[in-house]
Amino acid sequence: MQDYYSVLGVPKNATQDQIKKAYRELALRYHPDRNKEKGAESRFKEINEAYAVLGDEEKRRKYDVYGPEQFGQRYSEEDIFRNFNFQDIFRDLGLNINFGFSDTGEAFGGPFGGVTNRGADILNRLSITLEEAAFGVKKEISVKHIRRCDRCGGSGGEPGSKQVRCGECGGTGHVKQITNTLFGRMQVVTACGVCGGRGKIFEKACRQCGGRGGIVGVDKVEISIPAGIRDGMRLKLDGMGDYSNREAGNLYIEIRIQEHKVFKRDGDDIYTSVTVPLYTAALGGEVTVPTLGGSRKINIEAGSQNGKRILLRGNGIKRFRSGSYGDEIITLNVEVPRSLSKEEKELLEKFKELREGADKKRFWSF
Repeated sequence: MQDYYSVLGVPKNATQDQIKKAYRELALRYHPDRNKEKGAESRFKEINEAYAVLGDEEKRRKYDVYGPEQFGQRYSEEDIFRNFNFQDIFRDLGLNINFGFSDTGEAFGGPFGGVTNRGADILNRLSITLEEAAFGVKKEISVKHIRRCDRCGGSGGEPGSKQVRCGECGGTGHVKQITNTLFGRMQVVTACGVCGGRGKIFEKACRQCGGRGGIVGVDKVEISIPAGIRDGMRLKLDGMGDYSNREAGNLYIEIRIQEHKVFKRDGDDIYTSVTVPLYTAALGGEVTVPTLGGSRKINIEAGSQNGKRILLRGNGIKRFRSGSYGDEIITLNVEVPRSLSKEEKELLEKFKELREGADKKRFWSF
C-alpha cells in the first residue's frame, strides 16, 4: 500500500492547510477532464484516497498509529471514503465518474466517526497449506486492534467521574461543516470529535485511555478453519475488531492457500501426475501414488499409454459445508529409459522383431 503522505507530496508533520493545498494542486493536474494521459484517472483516484484519510483528523490519527500496511488491511475503500461525497463533488463539475465505492455520501456510519453502533471491522490474512484446507485446522494468531480499556470499561471516563452534556455539539453527538472547495460547497456531517458521537462527556477523562474508551493491544485468537475452505474465503469473528462507542467491530480472516508442490486444486478436485516405468505401463502392475492423506498403491492396466488419466473418486477435497468429496485425477507419465544395458538392448531387439512380425501379419491379412 502506498504512503498517503508520499502520494500528496507532503511531510508527515504537514498542517491541514498544507495537505489541502497539495490535494487541490494535484486534483487539478490529474483530473480526468483535464488530463487525458494514460494512468491519469488512476492517479486521480489515489490522490482522492490520500486526501480522504489525511484530510480528516481522526482518520489521519489512525493512519499514523497503524502505518500504511496495517491501515490497508484494516480499512476498506468504503471505510476510507465514507463521509466524503466525492460523487457529488464530481457532479458539480459536470462529471459522472464512479470508482466503485458504495454510498460515499452517507452522513453517518463507519469506523472513523459518525453515529455508529460499534467500532471498525478488521481484515487480516492467513496463509495455510492445501492439506490444512482439505481437512480443516485450528490456528492461533495474534491480532493487533483497539480493545476496550479495562480501567474505564470502555466509557472513556475516569471511574467515579460524572457525565455532562458536550459543549462542542450541544449534546447532539454530531457536527456539520460547510466548506468551500474547488468542487463547490460541500457539507459534511461527522461525529463530534470531543464526545465521539455520544453527546455527553465525562468531567474527568480516563487516565489510561485518555477518554477514548479503547487502547491499542495485541490479543491471541484461536481460529477453527473448516475443511474444504477455498482460497480467498473469509471467516468472521464477532467482536474482535476495533472497539468504539461501547461495542467492538468484527475481525475478518481472509484465507490464502499456499501453492502445493505435488497437487493442483480445481474446485474440490485435485490433480497430480506419477511416473510409471515402461514395463509397468506395458504389462500392468502396481504403482504408488500421492494423496492428500499420504501415499497409496493402485493397479494400472496393461497397455496404459502416456498421458492416461486415472480417477480416484472421493479422494479430493471435502466440499465446503458438505459431507461429500471431490476427486483426485492422476496423469501417467510413462518413462522411457535413457540408457540400456547390452542384455536389455538384446531383449528389446527381440521384442522389436516379434512386434514387426505381428504387424506384418496384420497388414497382409487385409
